[in-house]
Amino acid sequence: MRAFLIGFAYFLIYTTPIGAGFLIWVFWIIFSTDHSILSLSTDIFLQENLSILRDLFFTYLWFFKPIYVFFWSFPAAILGTIKIIVNTWLGFWLLPVAKNMK
Repeated sequence: MRAFLIGFAYFLIYTTPIGAGFLIWVFWIIFSTDHSILSLSTDIFLQENLSILRDLFFTYLWFFKPIYVFFWSFPAAILGTIKIIVNTWLGFWLLPVAKNMK
């Protein structure tokens, strides 16, 4: 369990740059189009930029569709910012806790 938690903590920390890149991409779309921070939902962003990813989720993970529709209705910039903050904080908090486990 200790090794899994350490690996999970490192995974959360190391995926922060990917989330930051996603957030930069979202802000690039916001500033270069007519979308605003509140009008560009994650669903609209995926439809316009990553339609294949959205189609794969809806085709192969159809039983989670209500959850996707709910979370993807939120603004992409706000949801991405919250995700980066929570994942990074959770990773840095979990790492010393997992290393001190016996």
